[in-house]
Amino acid sequence: MARDLIIERAGGQGPRLLFVEPYLTASHQAFMHGLMEQVPAHWTALGLPGRHWRWRMRGAASFLAQAAADILDQLWDGLVCSDMLGLAELKGLAPGLAQVPALVVFHENQLAYPAPGRADAQQQGRDLYLALSNLTSAQAAKLVVFNSEFHRRQFLEAAATILGRLPDMRPAGLMEAIAAKSRVLAMPLDPGPAADLIREPRSGPLRILWNHRWSQDKDPEQFFGALKELAEAGQEFALAVLGPVPARPPAIFHAARQALGGRVRQWGFAADRRDYWGWLFWADLVASTARQEYFGLAVAEAVWAGCRPLLPDALVYPEIYPAQYRYPPGGLAAALAPLAADPAQARAGNHRPLVEAFTWQCQAKPWQAVVDRLCLPASAGGG
Repeated sequence: MARDLIIERAGGQGPRLLFVEPYLTASHQAFMHGLMEQVPAHWTALGLPGRHWRWRMRGAASFLAQAAADILDQLWDGLVCSDMLGLAELKGLAPGLAQVPALVVFHENQLAYPAPGRADAQQQGRDLYLALSNLTSAQAAKLVVFNSEFHRRQFLEAAATILGRLPDMRPAGLMEAIAAKSRVLAMPLDPGPAADLIREPRSGPLRILWNHRWSQDKDPEQFFGALKELAEAGQEFALAVLGPVPARPPAIFHAARQALGGRVRQWGFAADRRDYWGWLFWADLVASTARQEYFGLAVAEAVWAGCRPLLPDALVYPEIYPAQYRYPPGGLAAALAPLAADPAQARAGNHRPLVEAFTWQCQAKPWQAVVDRLCLPASAGGG
């Protein structure tokens, strides 16, 4: 319904920019607000609540073309959106946007989702529409930004595979065109709510953190399986489980909560950002068992707070974190065991420099440069 349409405005000087975010929650919401705060412009944002993501991808353009027609028809110097928007559809349904240069920011992509091996052929076929929506959004954009080189490379490779499945009428040169207009920029983190928090000296059992979405692509079964092995071996540890919780979280979370009992210090989403950052400063170690990750903002936030990362030697992680912070596939329990036996190993050293370059303080200028290029007339070299 129209009442679900979220309209925000910021700034007042510079180019007139429209930000469209159909999935206004978590990292998508944080990035939108960060960009509007850090890049001077006359901003207007259109958002929809962050739920029912598949339906958002399928229906947001049609809904916005009706519910926000008066805003879409205004004069804009540029449009910014995430991968959750069918940009080509919106441009077709809102003719006033047809010639407005657009920037698509890919937090994730549907060309390689769900994770391989976790969806049957029927599911993969049903989701092909979402993959093609991502592809045509990139085609319709002037600029495309990926949050890691791993993500950019995977997108282009998966797109080539999907286009290869077309029986005929394959768009010539599409992948080369998308590659040429794509950039890699980190997804900036905002440690503002943690400005006066400090990492207190501590002793006692290793403090382990989960601050990811409660979803299958984060492989919670492997994470809690590793903790079960530690517990059965008699290792002491404490646990904080945070992260966004869907309406139907994987069953393993309920079972793990019961099994881990007194080891649990926090369980569930921390809506207050200061409380969230407080738990990040409480923890010694942040672990990931993700099967799909393109940047890993939750991990970067925890590392900025001082946590030692322990991450799969796969996906985007080798691009960001040195080898001593990565474990081989299926090896989380073995990697955790010596740290649980001697927590001082996890508490030693300063890990923040690993991610310091990802803060808005460091990333504002690169993002400003991309927005400047977006608004640059084609005749001035901005095509």
